[in-house]
Amino acid sequence: MDALNRALRTLYVGFGVDALALIGAGLLDLLNTVEVTAQGFWVALLVLVVKSVLSALGSYLLRLKVAPKQPA
Repeated sequence: MDALNRALRTLYVGFGVDALALIGAGLLDLLNTVEVTAQGFWVALLVLVVKSVLSALGSYLLRLKVAPKQPA
């Protein structure tokens, strides 16, 4: 259960960072070209979401394999 909680926290943080990056990239794209709904914008969004999901999955699998050390 601990591994799942850690993976979910990692996923939330990943999505938060991705949202900020996408907003920044979207604003820069909007300033350079008026067409924000271009295919490249959505491909970038998909890449960021997949990265977040893979980060959460990696965190989950690593937590299952390596248990945290108990404080003394």
